[in-house]
Amino acid sequence: MIYIGLDVHKGYSRAGLFNPATGELKDLGNVRNQLEDMAKLLEQIPEEKCIVLEAGRNCHWMAATLEPLAQQVWIVNPAEARKLQARMAKTDKRDATALAFWAAKGALQPLWRPPAETLDLRELTRGKTGLTRLASKVRNMIRSLLARHGYECPYTDLLGKKAQSWLESVTLKGYAGKLLAILRELLPRLQEKAEQFEKAVEKEAPQHKEARRLMSIPGIGPFLGLAMAVEIGEAKRFATSTKLRGYSGLTASVSQSNKRDSRGPLTKRGNRWLRYAAVLAAQRMVNMRSADPRLKRAFYSVALKHGRNPAKVDCARRLLDLCHHLLVQEEDYQSPEARRIA
Repeated sequence: MIYIGLDVHKGYSRAGLFNPATGELKDLGNVRNQLEDMAKLLEQIPEEKCIVLEAGRNCHWMAATLEPLAQQVWIVNPAEARKLQARMAKTDKRDATALAFWAAKGALQPLWRPPAETLDLRELTRGKTGLTRLASKVRNMIRSLLARHGYECPYTDLLGKKAQSWLESVTLKGYAGKLLAILRELLPRLQEKAEQFEKAVEKEAPQHKEARRLMSIPGIGPFLGLAMAVEIGEAKRFATSTKLRGYSGLTASVSQSNKRDSRGPLTKRGNRWLRYAAVLAAQRMVNMRSADPRLKRAFYSVALKHGRNPAKVDCARRLLDLCHHLLVQEEDYQSPEARRIA
């Protein structure tokens, strides 16, 4: 098996080769991120090939493109790859050959690759979140623009009939008036697209087995259930719920030496979309009467000592523990009282 490392950039990649049988370590130069160019490069190597690339924004597209050209395609953790390299001289050539070398030596392990259906559902939930954020940003821009010129909108919903009628009566001169007209034109369009994605989420969530299981938890609806399910993916790949916490980036950084043991801020290394969904779900649960009592007790225990925000994060961690248990055991949520009676 020949190992080929790819240091992927926007338009091209740097390729490096390592042959475990002979110990040959070779730089293959730059190659465009196109199927034809990749095929020309790899057809020069008749042996079985394993292509190794780091996780990034286009890694799944690259892996799917390269699958017909090699026997194996690995996506590896870039943080693990950086730990193995000496940083005295960092070049694309060194990065590519190091990926091939350390993968062959077993120091790098392939990450789980979501199936195409899961990737598509991720685009749905992430797209819905992005469109909602854009609409909120446009709303804030409108209110800030009005405030800079002495106007305060008395209505909460800027798309309501009363608010629209009030906005019609506002007259701003110069470029401020032009900007207000543009923002008013953008807002209903963004809101309409966000609602279309929300309807698609409500349609897809009941058909997704893992999302239905998470929706059995009080406080988790179609969006949060589907978002957390597709971001977690195959739950059994996490040996423990602590591994899932680490994947979400909700674990605290630790610095320990001899008797000194200090805990810092959250690492935030991992899936930021899962972290967002877990914290949002925890924030909703602490204000519900029907929420899991164990999560609420944990929230108030931390909130009294450290404040509400650290308590929400702790509640989100415990929620991930609960999600991991339900998905691995393949059972729906039961309240502690119902479990005790059973």
